[in-house]
Amino acid sequence: MNPSILQGTRKHLINQLVFFDEQYSLFFDHYVRDYGKEKQTVDDMIQRYKQTLEQLLAKDDSALFESLKSVTLLGSSVKVLFEEDGFEESFTVVYPTDIDPDNNRISFLSPIGRQLLLAAPHDFVVLESPVGRQQVQVREISFTYMGGFSAQ
Repeated sequence: MNPSILQGTRKHLINQLVFFDEQYSLFFDHYVRDYGKEKQTVDDMIQRYKQTLEQLLAKDDSALFESLKSVTLLGSSVKVLFEEDGFEESFTVVYPTDIDPDNNRISFLSPIGRQLLLAAPHDFVVLESPVGRQQVQVREISFTYMGGFSAQ
């Protein structure tokens, strides 16, 4: 990977950490409506995500580059195989402000996004969607550096 792109990716991941440290309460109040069980679920997910980012950022550039293919992060494109019919589809996990259903850009807070965030290649995940529950296998992960940080 080009060193300048990797440097931009590292900066992007650091900005995610800063965002979750400094803006989380505003973000949470805006996007999480249920303050009961959902609050705890989202809090736990964010804490695991922050820990994962810290571990990744502690690695040298070559190890970080390899790690970007081993875990689903905000900005990762995830190719999944639907077990039932053998259909493959890719989703990009993004902030709620960056969703684009026509291009399979899904919020990490959506039911599918929650299941895919932090998933690894070869993991089996049950995706819950309006059409029901479907088991998929994560086939491939690639981090798509999206330039600047745009979570609002």
